[in-house]
Amino acid sequence: MEPPPSALSVRGWSATVGANQSKIIDLLVSCAANVVAVAGVVLLFATQPVAARVAGAVLVAVATLVVAWLLRREAARLTPLLTAYAGSRLVLLLGVAAAYLLRRPEQAVWVWAASGLALLAVLTEPTIKVLLSRTEPVAVNLPGVRPVPAPPFRPDLLPLGSVALTVAGGVLAALAAPAWLYLGVVLLGVAGVLIMIGHALHANVISRASLAGLPTALAKHRPAFAVYYGGEHGARYQLGMWLPYLERLGQPFVVITREPSTVPTITALTREPVVVPRTTSALGNLDALVVPSMKAAFYVQGSRANLSFQKFRRLTHVWLNHGDSDKAANFSARHATYDKVLVSGQQGVERYAAHGVTIPPDRLLVVGRPQIERIEVRDEPLPAGAPRTILYAPTWRGGRPSTDYSSLPLGERIVAALLERGTTVIFRPHPLSYADPVDAALIRRIQQRLGADRRATGRAHVWGEHAERTWDVADCLNAADGLVTDVSSVASDNLASGKPFAMVAMRASGETFRAEFPMARVAYVIEKDLSTLDEALDHLHGDDPLAERRRAYRRHCLGDRLGPHAADEFLRVAGRLVTGRPVSAVEPGATRPTAVPVPDPVASVASVSPADELQAVPGPRRAGRAAGGGGGRPDRADAADRLTRDAAPSRPGEPLIRPDGGG
Repeated sequence: MEPPPSALSVRGWSATVGANQSKIIDLLVSCAANVVAVAGVVLLFATQPVAARVAGAVLVAVATLVVAWLLRREAARLTPLLTAYAGSRLVLLLGVAAAYLLRRPEQAVWVWAASGLALLAVLTEPTIKVLLSRTEPVAVNLPGVRPVPAPPFRPDLLPLGSVALTVAGGVLAALAAPAWLYLGVVLLGVAGVLIMIGHALHANVISRASLAGLPTALAKHRPAFAVYYGGEHGARYQLGMWLPYLERLGQPFVVITREPSTVPTITALTREPVVVPRTTSALGNLDALVVPSMKAAFYVQGSRANLSFQKFRRLTHVWLNHGDSDKAANFSARHATYDKVLVSGQQGVERYAAHGVTIPPDRLLVVGRPQIERIEVRDEPLPAGAPRTILYAPTWRGGRPSTDYSSLPLGERIVAALLERGTTVIFRPHPLSYADPVDAALIRRIQQRLGADRRATGRAHVWGEHAERTWDVADCLNAADGLVTDVSSVASDNLASGKPFAMVAMRASGETFRAEFPMARVAYVIEKDLSTLDEALDHLHGDDPLAERRRAYRRHCLGDRLGPHAADEFLRVAGRLVTGRPVSAVEPGATRPTAVPVPDPVASVASVSPADELQAVPGPRRAGRAAGGGGGRPDRADAADRLTRDAAPSRPGEPLIRPDGGG
């Protein structure tokens, strides 16, 4: 067992405060940058020796580079940059003023005019941020509501512009250029600030008019249900995996997203209306968005913000999640507050019971896994020695250290071992891994290694845009002969294919790992120290002794239907829910859920021959059958209200990526 990290180490701090190590590193670096910047300004303003002043200029230059690096990392995390490191940027602008006064003391008026405007531009960022928060989209794709115009350019360019002014001012000062040149450069930056303020004021007027017409427009649209999304990141894959099936219900609906920044992503996924609630307006708050035609609400991401919509008890609140795996996000106690919890198979039912989460059987509905309908089944093993293509699909770090299942730090060594065997590799990292600068760098290194190997050997490795956007998970699994992954829903989806897979044990080892994560009982386990890597890859490339156990576990985990019929049960159940009709847990062909956990789900299911299961045949998506059902349950109201009080969402205090959001 690993020794606990030192309290003074970055790992120790990360574990103590529950933040990713890269965020701790950024905090420490920003503190150091502030000290360096202030020291540089003091040396420039308060000392006489030339050497001291040169040292001060160097310190300011170093601090400028560090702040630019920090902003780049924040941008990689998809964090809005407006007001980011504003204090540091103000100090750096003072450093430029000091340097310019030393070089051109006779032009003090020009220097201070330019510096004053540059400082004022940074100081207006909080005001601009507030104005823009009131001009965010109200509704898109909703007839009768005028869209709020988008900003003329990305607001993130304003703080980046202030850094550019610092660099430009420093260069001009070093060249002893006339200070009016510096003023001219600053005026360009100020023009951008004025343009953004003008847009915000104009858009504010349109936003108020749109809010006034929102309730009427929604009532005319008559949505049968809502899809509520409370997350900031991950909408493309979290909503993207469910919206095609909800559209197949044939009922009008609306997507309600709490974060305006997600609107462009969501509108690229669906033509249905996308609405952003306004908590500060009686016209646009959640009460105004729940119209009489709504019967149900679906949730795909575990944000605490979901509770604010669950308070509308006349709706049937349905938990979908965005993947089926043994991660903690798949058995959260919050799921007990929903009226219906849809799971893929009996393993999903047992997962809740095994972790002490009590959900009555009538609220747990086994509906299969619709997303596997395009995954081809291939239970027959490949001939010995045949070339193999392996998909490597590591998950992300999670929202806190305790949910970090990612093998990405070991990814280079895993991929290297695959390449040594002559394997063709498909590399598909989790999309949220790009939000962490450390992980983004690891991804780039693996992609570079694959590129170099493709040039050297001609093997058709697949990565980047093709593996992550052109192809979806089903395409990647269909193109592969096996899988290496972590505790992830990709492992569950791979069961449908019948192909062998390995799981990397990052948070436990051996039998402890298999006991905590039942999916690992039908996987070849790769230990964190990679001591079992060669053995696992031997099985992926050869004898595959777990094939029979894997096929038996497939029905237990994914339900009764594979291939083109995988979505049928979900469409039946969801169709009844959205039209207010009751839903029974058992229909012809459906699986009866039981809330009794079993010690070993693999041993508890009989071996199933491939002939007994529906085989997958790739084909076009079909229009689903519309049916519908179920009303809200008043007995859940107290629990939801208590949780709303105890965990009410508040934007300033929430983490960058919410901890309960993983699938």
